[in-house]
Amino acid sequence: MTSKREKLQYAYVFFADLLTMAVSVLLAWLITDGLFGVLIPYTSTDWLQTLCLLFVAFVVTFFFDQDKNIVTRSENEEIGLSLRFNIALGLVYAGCMLLAKATMLDSRYFAVTVPAVNAVLLPFSHAILKRLLIRFQRSWGMETLVGVVTTSDRAERLIPEIRKDWSRRVVGVSLLEATPAAISTKVCGVEVKATFDDFMDWIRREALDEVYVDVPMDSGESFIPYLDEMESMGLTVHFRLPLLDRIEEACCDETSAARLSRSLGRCAGGNIVTMGTVELQLRDQIAKRCMDVVGAVIGCIISIPIIAVVAIPLKLESPGPLFFKQKRVGRNGRYFYIHKLRSMYVDAEARKKELMAQNEMNGLMFKMEDDPRVTKVGKFIRRTSIDELPQFFDVLRGDMSLVGTRPPTVDEYKQYESHHKRRLSMKPGITGLWQVSGRSDIEDFEEVVKLDVAYIDNWSLWGDVKILFKTIYVVFAGKGAK
Repeated sequence: MTSKREKLQYAYVFFADLLTMAVSVLLAWLITDGLFGVLIPYTSTDWLQTLCLLFVAFVVTFFFDQDKNIVTRSENEEIGLSLRFNIALGLVYAGCMLLAKATMLDSRYFAVTVPAVNAVLLPFSHAILKRLLIRFQRSWGMETLVGVVTTSDRAERLIPEIRKDWSRRVVGVSLLEATPAAISTKVCGVEVKATFDDFMDWIRREALDEVYVDVPMDSGESFIPYLDEMESMGLTVHFRLPLLDRIEEACCDETSAARLSRSLGRCAGGNIVTMGTVELQLRDQIAKRCMDVVGAVIGCIISIPIIAVVAIPLKLESPGPLFFKQKRVGRNGRYFYIHKLRSMYVDAEARKKELMAQNEMNGLMFKMEDDPRVTKVGKFIRRTSIDELPQFFDVLRGDMSLVGTRPPTVDEYKQYESHHKRRLSMKPGITGLWQVSGRSDIEDFEEVVKLDVAYIDNWSLWGDVKILFKTIYVVFAGKGAK
């Protein structure tokens, strides 16, 4: 599967290289026209045609060694990459000019100077990009959160190897052979969070996207139940198999092994097996986010006047804040704040414990018909789903999606069993498969989990569109919400 680092790197390198290309074009023009005066005067139409063809050539040739981690590429590798890229760029650009019969085809000086200048600038722009990625990735909040389960001697090699990947942050390590006294100490700058006795409890509660497992056993069979539980949470698990290391050592040396085409990955000099839930392709993630942004902007525009009208009777009936802000649990255990129009009295959370005996839901969600904590206006805005409108702003912020799974409260999340966490392996949404499947008729939390997992495993952009249209029908038909 394509890692987050690979996907982000494609985007970052693409825009960095495109900017470098723009600078190269400007310098090539200054050199050929201003310095040497060998550039024939061309019209603005000729320049526009040439720049468009140059952009097409750039996009076509943008594939050289982009999968390799840019941070670990050496200076010699960067120079080699730059030479190969710009030779290919020059050839494709010449081909495009010939096919288009471009007017500037006879400007050989410009056609040669652009890739030549770009070949010099590209290694420097990549060096700057490396520094920016290492420095700012964590502050942007886009890193993958990684947990490590291993032993002390293996951690010394494994953790530094993982930390070379600028898109990953190791948030904790579990040392299986350690005693409780080792908790809160550090290995390679990473805090020890657990030992063998409680490492699964740590994984269940920690906000993690991936787990690296490197344990001293040949087949790993005794670890299968733990791996199965991790996979059921929706985590991506990297599991090292020492037996494969020995087979590879007997068959070929390290150099030839590194060239083999394999479905396995390598980390810290050994083989790892990667398993995880179905991951959206980059184009699907971009399409889903674009749909979220467009839908959220439209939703915000529609919501503002509705909220303004509803605010007056809501505040008159129940003094207090207009909006209800609550800490929820999002993708893979990340915390965020969800916003709604307040439909309950201000002491609703305190009174919830008194009403738990009347909970109509079997499991970890609370649902009660004629909830006394709900105001009269609150019943109306709930029935019409007006209380959900502020969540369009949460979608715009990137905390939620238009379509996804409903985020649990912190109290609910703390009671989750491992397989329940699987429903959190995608970004939470305002609506989802559960909401359009008769949510008021579903009284078993396990059924909610099944619907959420079915949505995750069978995701498609068209499926999201259908759920959105079904949601509109459910809202206007007054179905599903109580």
